Amino acid sequence: MNIISKKLPNDLVYLFILSLPVLAIFSIFLLEIILIFISSIFLFQVLKSKEYFYFNNFFFKFFLIFYVYLLFNFVFQTDKIDTLSIIFYFRYIIYTLAIYYFLDKKEKLFINFIKTVFFCLVLLTLDTIVQTIFGFNLIGLKLIENNRPSSFFGDELILGSYIFRILPFIFVFLLLENDNFPKFPKVIFMLLSFVVIFLSGERTSILLSLLLLITYIFLFNKRKIIKTFKYLISILLIIFSLLLIFSKKYQNRFIFDPLDNLSNNYKVTKDLLEDYSHEPKIIFFSGLHHNLMVTSFRIFDDNKIFGSGPRSYRTVCDKYKINRYSCDRHPHNYYIQLLSETGLIGVSFLILIYILIIKELYLLHSQNKNSNDDLKFCFLAFYFAALWPIIPPGNFFNNWLSIMNFLPFSFYLYLSKKK
Repeated sequence: MNIISKKLPNDLVYLFILSLPVLAIFSIFLLEIILIFISSIFLFQVLKSKEYFYFNNFFFKFFLIFYVYLLFNFVFQTDKIDTLSIIFYFRYIIYTLAIYYFLDKKEKLFINFIKTVFFCLVLLTLDTIVQTIFGFNLIGLKLIENNRPSSFFGDELILGSYIFRILPFIFVFLLLENDNFPKFPKVIFMLLSFVVIFLSGERTSILLSLLLLITYIFLFNKRKIIKTFKYLISILLIIFSLLLIFSKKYQNRFIFDPLDNLSNNYKVTKDLLEDYSHEPKIIFFSGLHHNLMVTSFRIFDDNKIFGSGPRSYRTVCDKYKINRYSCDRHPHNYYIQLLSETGLIGVSFLILIYILIIKELYLLHSQNKNSNDDLKFCFLAFYFAALWPIIPPGNFFNNWLSIMNFLPFSFYLYLSKKK
């Protein structure tokens, strides 16, 4: 009876972990509920078995210090909105450790999770192609803003963001030799995943995905795989070029709109930069992003050490705004957001972790010893791209983004422990 009572929740947890990539597409609410359940079982089992070594790693200690700083900062914040969001921010580290724990306990969970991610990629790729051609997807959702496909995400234009965040799992799947899965379909759908990101119209996602692919090409050690990556990027350049030549929609989205946004003489940019005392010589990404950046620096100028408080940009920006375009929920850049909301101390955590990622990538590149290091490299390189400083990836504290950003690190921790 005791064996059954222990086996049942564990089997349920394994099933729930395999469902995470699917839930990230269809329901953020269910995704959080399932992660809370997984984390609760993890904490119960670790406390019962006294396997505290799962907490004894640099990642947990570093994150804990950052979390304590956020709490300290939040206590002294004037307008305490999103209280629960900040108090329970520690859940992401528990989510990460919980998945790492169950990967360590269940031998085939790693490969089965990778296959589930690949299934999601195949489903989204086929659905996006259908939606692009026919104007609606497999469940009847129509194309929305500027005819941009969003597949099952509906009104949320995060299809490209999702694909980018599962790319390290797809690269790992390509590297695996003993999974009894033909390599050719893996390469084809890896190629199509970049096409899907391009079709989604998410400029940030396509830039980050190409940066990730270029990182693999320059720093990966396996010549055969590098050759595949080089062929991949060559084919992608041909496909993207053809789409840009024959489609005015993509010409505007990826060429003319960005160039216009960077031009001080463009009418839309002039409107976005109205009320500036002098026109900026260099515009950050677009007129809108430039507005948010300058407003963030104004906030930082008044709160250099501690910032205005986590998740406070939308409440304090009105005091520092330049014009009506200066306020949003967040500044759309991790570093600028932490600089304005958590000050020099807060942003130093992110800068330090990025430096450590670069250092670890270099070590894995120069001291690569086995296939396990290759897999670790795939997951770590994702963070080199995802945390690239000059791209506007979104809100640092966003629930969905945080879950998707932390997820690959569970696998990195597992591979770091695995011999």
